[in-house]
Amino acid sequence: MKRDKLVRTSATAILLIVLALAGYTLTGRGRLLRQRGEVLCAKPALVRTAGSHFVVGFDRFDEIRPLAARGAIAGIYLAHKNVKGRNIDQIRAEVNALQQLRQRAGLPPLIVAADQEGGAVNHLSPPLPPQPPLVSLVGAAINREDLSRQTEIYARNQARALAALGVNLNLSPVVDLPVEQAWLEGESWLTSRAIADDKATVTQVADAYCRGLMNAGVWPTLKHFPGLGQVTQETHRREGILDLGLDQLSVRDWVPFRQVLAEDGAFLMLGHVRLSRVDAKHLVCASPAVVQGILRGQWGFNGILITDDLNMGAARRAEGGIGAIAVQALNAGVDLLLISCDGRRYYTAMAAVLHALNQGRLDLRRLVQSRSRLTGLWRSDATR
Repeated sequence: MKRDKLVRTSATAILLIVLALAGYTLTGRGRLLRQRGEVLCAKPALVRTAGSHFVVGFDRFDEIRPLAARGAIAGIYLAHKNVKGRNIDQIRAEVNALQQLRQRAGLPPLIVAADQEGGAVNHLSPPLPPQPPLVSLVGAAINREDLSRQTEIYARNQARALAALGVNLNLSPVVDLPVEQAWLEGESWLTSRAIADDKATVTQVADAYCRGLMNAGVWPTLKHFPGLGQVTQETHRREGILDLGLDQLSVRDWVPFRQVLAEDGAFLMLGHVRLSRVDAKHLVCASPAVVQGILRGQWGFNGILITDDLNMGAARRAEGGIGAIAVQALNAGVDLLLISCDGRRYYTAMAAVLHALNQGRLDLRRLVQSRSRLTGLWRSDATR
């Protein structure tokens, strides 16, 4: 009897767990469907205003076409999952078709982003041939002049391959300066992705690399500000904390960022980190103190700021989740919101931005400034 009672109790507990999980799944799916409906049924003017700040990943080209045609996105993110099984000509044809949709709709061209660093991060190989990491050039160079020359050749070759697919933005180079024993290796593989651990070499290589990309028609992206080299948290899973003074950061970690950004053209990616001595409450992408106070203010940087992927745990688990972070980032003065790994979460973030627009919670002055920077991309591109 006791055994039968125990079996019935266990079965009941298992049933309750299954029902709870099913309810959670259905609730989550229902919420996503509702958010998708809100986005697709929103007023066209609002959709274009909000959508001009999103770069999104996707599984299939047919699912992204309506968003591209409506102006509901600013760009797309190409990676293994949406190019698998296609050759270079087929991918380029898909991208060209999207660009033609934009042209017919009177919209600016799509930003077509990729994450092709070389080495461990070659997210478009295949179909593109893989390249070694930039750190391999440092060890092989005869001298500093040779290092710059070889880096620029490497970058031009990479950019030509990307441009053959229609890519115009590469999320590279990594300019974080690793510190021995400070980094807990995980999904980021930072020590293998970093160029070097000294600021002079990183600055030199990053500068030559950016120059090579831009000369071949592809925008580079410096990442991951404020520098992950001394962050011991894995930001794919949780937020990082950087508890260093600005004087310390300015003389080391920020040197490559600031010097390379002085050259026109490179984007800057904001990592999911809190600068605890500047703004202990917000991630850097959502912090007016960082974006306006340091980057736009002290540095005078008027280029494009893009978030790291908002799918990452640090952003998803922040207060209010991905939607709140998206609104806060735009209000801080960030230009582009990257949602690359799981494109479905675009609808959650976009719905939140649309709600904020309707309720007057978005800083329209910041949006106008951002629109000017994004529009300027295509004017400067025409002169390259």
